[in-house]
Amino acid sequence: MVQVRSNVEKIFLDHKLLIKNIILSSKYKSFLIAYSGGLDSTVLLHKLIELKTHIPEITIRAIHINHNLHHLSKMWSKHCEENCEKYQIPLVVKNINIDTNKNYSEKELRIQRYRLIYKCLLIEEILLTGHHMNDQCETFFLSLKRGSGPTGLSAMSFQTQLGDKKFFRPMLNQTKKTLESWARNNKITWIEDFSNFNTNYDRNYIRHKIIPILEKKWPFFLKNCFRTTKICQEETALLNYFLMKKIKKFIKDDNSLNITDFKNIKKEICTAFIRMWIALQKIKMPSYKNIQCIYHQMIFSKIDANPKFFLNKHEIRRYKNSLYLLKKKSSLNNTLLFWHDKNQTLILPNDLGYLTKNKKGIDLPEPDDNDLINIRFQYEGNILILGKKHSKKIKKIWQETNIPPWLRHQIPLLFYNDTLISALGVFVVKINNSKKKTWSISWNSNIILNHQNNFVFE
Repeated sequence: MVQVRSNVEKIFLDHKLLIKNIILSSKYKSFLIAYSGGLDSTVLLHKLIELKTHIPEITIRAIHINHNLHHLSKMWSKHCEENCEKYQIPLVVKNINIDTNKNYSEKELRIQRYRLIYKCLLIEEILLTGHHMNDQCETFFLSLKRGSGPTGLSAMSFQTQLGDKKFFRPMLNQTKKTLESWARNNKITWIEDFSNFNTNYDRNYIRHKIIPILEKKWPFFLKNCFRTTKICQEETALLNYFLMKKIKKFIKDDNSLNITDFKNIKKEICTAFIRMWIALQKIKMPSYKNIQCIYHQMIFSKIDANPKFFLNKHEIRRYKNSLYLLKKKSSLNNTLLFWHDKNQTLILPNDLGYLTKNKKGIDLPEPDDNDLINIRFQYEGNILILGKKHSKKIKKIWQETNIPPWLRHQIPLLFYNDTLISALGVFVVKINNSKKKTWSISWNSNIILNHQNNFVFE
């Protein structure tokens, strides 16, 4: 028994050093442990408490998320509170308020859990979780089920960014059996969430139905699976390194992707560029199938086409041989805003900023006292622009001023009664009475129309 305990301690030494390395290499020494009360997080909590006796400058807090999915949930929260109180560890308890009539997926619960944790992270505090090698193998299988590529098969990394915070998984190179042996030998108690045995959940099915069979046939399967995820991580990092160097010449100053030469480049390289470009926008990566659709729709549709591809809250649009990733905005075609008091700021919809009267804006003919000043976002017909000899259709003007289709109904159009006066930031309409007084309007927005009549986004 003494020899068994010695071996467990020896195996666990690597894990202990892993946590110690995080502490010593981190600029900040404050840690928040995601503490469920289960085996993994309990072992992590006790190892950190043990290390604090040797490195007293570290500070430890714990956070417990109560999902309220089980009739024992409150008892589990109580267990965590008592355990943290015993070791004088500050504990934050947060509840997820769920609809008991709805079946939540593992992903939905995880997103809610991490949102709460992120909100509770203090400045300069690092998050630690108790993920271990078995979790890594399960994540690998889930990615395999979805048909993921090397990035997905990389599973979880030892270090991740959670928003602008650091997130470490210091026990990722340890098996669950090792953690359980260490906990039993040190007489540490933990709670068991019985929902973890519900094989209707994909992860639990892999955990209880698949991995045990594989381990019985191949005892080193877990470690080899872990090695595969590590190789995938290294290959992905290497690919991203070279892609980053190459893609720079295709990304323009306005963050769009120049696809002028994509028809002459191998499809695999083009799709890799598209994937990398989307990754740089820091939104959820589309599936392999969606990346293929983006490639075919954007690269090979007709020159005069206006292709678009929707990605949850974003959309990809093509304009003049460049791809743009945009946040979806609601239509303003039928919107009418009255500016009754021009000395007051007028707030625009769709996060388009605001209009204000000041001396820094565009000079416009001043309205008469009885004119109704109003803002619209749609106009059809011919317009004679100030400084031009001939009138043109507004569509032609948008094209000549390089305003892309998705922005044409987001630019505020200034009207006096039903007379169009200006597309703010783009053009001023020529009116008959040139002796009128003028006033200036500024449009403050994250859309900038520069002096070359090209658009950019801040």
